[in-house]
Amino acid sequence: MKKPQAEKLGILANQNFVYGLIILFFIFYLLSGFWMFGLLVGLCIFWVVLLEFWIGAKAHGWRSELWETALALLLAVVLWFGAGYVLQTPSPLNAIVSCSMLPHLQRGDMVVLSGDRLSAPLEEVSSVGGIGTASVYTGESKVAEVHGSIYSYCAQHQGFALCNSFVTDPSKFTERQGELTFGYGKCGILFPKTGERQEGPCVTFLEVNGRRYYDNLGNDVGVYAPNKDEYYSRVGDIIHRVFIKLKSGNQTYFLTKGDNNPIFDVQVYDEKSGTGNRPVEVQRAKGRVLVTIPVVGYLKLFISPAGILTPEGCDRYYAKYAS
Repeated sequence: MKKPQAEKLGILANQNFVYGLIILFFIFYLLSGFWMFGLLVGLCIFWVVLLEFWIGAKAHGWRSELWETALALLLAVVLWFGAGYVLQTPSPLNAIVSCSMLPHLQRGDMVVLSGDRLSAPLEEVSSVGGIGTASVYTGESKVAEVHGSIYSYCAQHQGFALCNSFVTDPSKFTERQGELTFGYGKCGILFPKTGERQEGPCVTFLEVNGRRYYDNLGNDVGVYAPNKDEYYSRVGDIIHRVFIKLKSGNQTYFLTKGDNNPIFDVQVYDEKSGTGNRPVEVQRAKGRVLVTIPVVGYLKLFISPAGILTPEGCDRYYAKYAS
């Protein structure tokens, strides 16, 4: 960079200083969770890339720098597809952007995926029709018909008599979606920073073909792409644990749930947008989590406008997972 131009930029033309700012703002972000520090990290990363390119162009010429940049991009593409071929997945790397898998996967973790078969119990059903619409029961009496789940409904209709009863004693409630039955109970919730403990409704079991299934950390964590008309499509790829596999005819589906979520993905429904989530066809699965690399995933979060905002649920996780 020519001296007059460098002088105009001052200390911002010093690469080591900018790298130091990235580290400093990153530490502040991890300690505080304040989105502004994440934004500053993203801006510094963008600036240091421009600075590297500018310095290289001035030292070796624009053509040479463009050629080297093109080669670097080509190498990255080759490595990406090469890793995908070896790991048998079109998406060998991903990042955890939410806190839905706490405490087992942390926001900001980079995950390496493998495209081999996802491990979870398998049940055969005649159809997955009806999943997404819940018939709510107390005992043998049907008390409501709702989209998604009684949990989603009550989260958006607080104060209703039915919802007050659900929050007070969720164990009285079950709901049926097609051939599936979901049972509720109260789950302890820990807030590690304050030491506080609360309780709230959550799904405690899933019953299929007369067999009950409970949380099993031995099941694989899978990655899938939501359909564009589903509620979860607004956040991109979903990284959740496979609770069970359902086989209907020649098609296999996954039912997934975040370890830190109170309900299954198919039980989520947003009344404002009129969208929920459907069971995941095996074709939509991108793979299973093979390896996690702490913190590295923040590089993806900081260059995404939504990634710097700390999502809900990062201050707590379920007491049953406390070590």
